[in-house]
Amino acid sequence: TIRAAAAKADAWGSVRIEATIGATTWRTSLFPSKAHGGWLLPLKAAVRKAEKIAEGSMVEAVLALT
Repeated sequence: TIRAAAAKADAWGSVRIEATIGATTWRTSLFPSKAHGGWLLPLKAAVRKAEKIAEGSMVEAVLALT
């Protein structure tokens, strides 16, 4: 689980993952968010462009811990 991986997280508390949205897969990190009570997945501009994701869009992402 993400919580178990967070126990071994880096100094920022981030957890290394592989993310897939549509046909785009990349390696990144999830970042803890106290404000949202969960985790944030940053989306690079290249991913947003490739998958035609606009601000406010709902997307489905597949995450795998690495």
